[in-house]
Amino acid sequence: MKPKYRHSSIAHSPPAGRSSLLAALLCLVVAITAGCGTVQVELESNFPVPLVEPLPATVGIVISEDLLSFRHDEEIADAGSYELTLGRAPIDLFNSLGAGVFGSYQLLESVPEDGAFDGYLRPNIQQIQFAVPKQTRSEYYEVWIRFDFEFLDEEGTPLSNWMLPSYGKANEGDYGNAGAALQAAALSACRDAMAFFSLNLSSQPNAKPWLEQTLGGANSAAPPAISKEETR
Repeated sequence: MKPKYRHSSIAHSPPAGRSSLLAALLCLVVAITAGCGTVQVELESNFPVPLVEPLPATVGIVISEDLLSFRHDEEIADAGSYELTLGRAPIDLFNSLGAGVFGSYQLLESVPEDGAFDGYLRPNIQQIQFAVPKQTRSEYYEVWIRFDFEFLDEEGTPLSNWMLPSYGKANEGDYGNAGAALQAAALSACRDAMAFFSLNLSSQPNAKPWLEQTLGGANSAAPPAISKEETR
């Protein structure tokens, strides 16, 4: 079943900082199964918008089925089995990221044919790896996530992509169980990637052709703003 969400369009005044970005990423990992138990993480319905200077462009953010259905399963000898899934988190996450990074945006299931946007961003996850203390021979859980941000022009033609690796770790002594510690490490990796994306997009060489085209077409009329509740 496809996720039930409407395309969203938000125009807003330029924010003033970036501290809320990190809080917006705390729920990317939806569930972690460790051994015989399951840790369920309840998603919050409202994420704060990252406080960065938005680019004056109207951007479509394509949330693909591959991203929504991404799942990582791994069996570790003498440490149990693990399952990481994303669920609805990308929808809420990129709603917030789009509202902060771009002057206006919409979440889309695919690239439309009407050319209504200055450009498109298609995020995905290429790979997730993790290690538990038994493997690291330390007190830390470690997580590596490789994000792939694909940049498309106003007609949906791919221009370039940005492979953005990230890393996070968490001390097992700070958490009550293996699932909570691994979750904290994964969230740390997500914060690392998204904070880096928001702060370095304008200077990223791979994004330069896309930025030149999208900002060049930024004089197009932005869609009217709608409330966050309507994006569900």
